Amino acid sequence: MDKPERIIAAGISVQMGLTVILALSSLSGYLSVCGEILIFSALSLTNMILCYTFLRKEIRGMLRKLDDTIQGLLDESPKVNFNAEEESLPGKFQFQITRLYRILIANKEQERKLREDMSALIADLVHQINTPLSNIEMYTDFLLQEDLDDKTRKKFLENVKNQCEKLGWFGEGFDKAARLETDIISLNPKRAEVLPAVLAAIDQAALKAQQKGNVICLDGDTSIEAVYDGKWTAEAIFNLLDNAVKYGREGTEIHVRLSAYQLFIRVDVENEGKIIPKEEQNEVFRRFYRGENAALVQDGVGLGLYLVREIITGQGGYVLLENWKDKGNRFSIFLRNAGQ
Repeated sequence: MDKPERIIAAGISVQMGLTVILALSSLSGYLSVCGEILIFSALSLTNMILCYTFLRKEIRGMLRKLDDTIQGLLDESPKVNFNAEEESLPGKFQFQITRLYRILIANKEQERKLREDMSALIADLVHQINTPLSNIEMYTDFLLQEDLDDKTRKKFLENVKNQCEKLGWFGEGFDKAARLETDIISLNPKRAEVLPAVLAAIDQAALKAQQKGNVICLDGDTSIEAVYDGKWTAEAIFNLLDNAVKYGREGTEIHVRLSAYQLFIRVDVENEGKIIPKEEQNEVFRRFYRGENAALVQDGVGLGLYLVREIITGQGGYVLLENWKDKGNRFSIFLRNAGQ
């Protein structure tokens, strides 16, 4: 081989060597990049697996707490599994569902109380009706006897009439009590002078008082105003006056006094008669309660004072009973002062 040819061949060999070196260098860089990608991918996958595991654990823990919270409500033993003070969705969910639970429990308790009240009303109704009906049946049996003289027959007929009237009083009073308890009757207190309601009650009770020789006297500040329902407050005052006429001493004065306090307006009804014992003073406002003195009186079914309390307390007032001068009783109703 000539010298020029050897030189060319050597040049080609050197060029090929450089090409191989460059190719190997490029391959090495590529493999390095691929390695880095693989390492990054492996780290990312590991991180994703760790995040998934952590989130899965947190979610399962949160769901267990939510399940425990709901189960506690179902078992009627609420549990606090989340901090209500934190602004988090689980905390808000726990607060809202607990609030809903309390509303449902309150409604359930109200429904239970209504059922109990209804059962008590029905029991009272049956008991109160049975007594006059039994008496009517007994007097009717006597009236069927052929050997009765006119005087005895008339007496039995009067007794039957009294028992029928008692049923009428009972029906009227029971209807008012039931409608007040079930909110069918709504009280609408408004600012007004107290005198018109007092005078309406006095006019209603005047005839029966006159028949027993009683005089109703009005004393005190007749210009005072209160926040009250005129119609039903007049009914309450009449019941107190009617009570004073029924159970008070005949031929005596019945006093109605008006006075004002800072927060309340006071209406007193005072009468002479048998003093109600202190141990009975709370009992007399109970539905159908009739004390020893009341048992001696034919007319009355034990609803008048009960209605007084329901009407006055329903307007934000209250009722008081106390001994009056050691010769009778004083019933006082307190109505909200219009100036407050």
